[in-house]
Amino acid sequence: MDASSTVTLEDPNVFSPKAIANFFLDLAAASGQSISPMKLQKLVYYAHGWYSGYTQQPLINEPVEAWQYGPVIPSLYHEFKRFGSGTIKGKATDFDSQGFGEVPPPADPNVRAFLENVWKSYGRYTGIALSEMTHSADSPWHETWTKCAGMKGVDIPFSSIAAHFKTAVEKTQAQGQVTTA
Repeated sequence: MDASSTVTLEDPNVFSPKAIANFFLDLAAASGQSISPMKLQKLVYYAHGWYSGYTQQPLINEPVEAWQYGPVIPSLYHEFKRFGSGTIKGKATDFDSQGFGEVPPPADPNVRAFLENVWKSYGRYTGIALSEMTHSADSPWHETWTKCAGMKGVDIPFSSIAAHFKTAVEKTQAQGQVTTA
C-alpha cells in the first residue's frame, strides 16, 4: 500500500483478509459449493476492490500483490496453499491474545450484506475464470505486473485499486444497476 492509504490493524472498519475469507467459506458451505485457494483469493480481492470503489477506503488490512495468476494476498496464500488447486477443507486461523483459533468473519451486518452481494456476483465463477477477469488490460493487476516486468511480490497500489473500482462503480450506477457486478 502506498503511504497515503496505510491503515492500522486496530481500524474497526478494516478487516483481516482471513476474516473476509472465512465469511466466503461460510457462504460456500451454506450453498453446497466448494472453493479453491485461487477462487478464494479472487473473491477477497473483488470484495476489497468493490468496497474501495464505493468508499475509497480499504476493506482489508494487508496489501495485495501482483503475482503471475493475478492479485494475491500473501497471508491467504500461505494459509491455504496446502490445498493446492483442490477444495479448501478448513477455515483460516490465527494466533492472538486468546490463543490459536479460527478467525471470526465480520459481524457488521452492512459488511456482511455487502459480502453476500459480492458472492452473488462472483461466487458462480471458477478460480481460473476469476483470475482471467483480473487480467484485463486496464486492471490494477495488469498495470502493476506490466510496470514491474512480472516481478513477484510487488504491491498493487491501493490508490490504483480504488480508482479502478470507483470507475466501475460509476459505470454501474450510470447504467442504473444496483448490484456490484
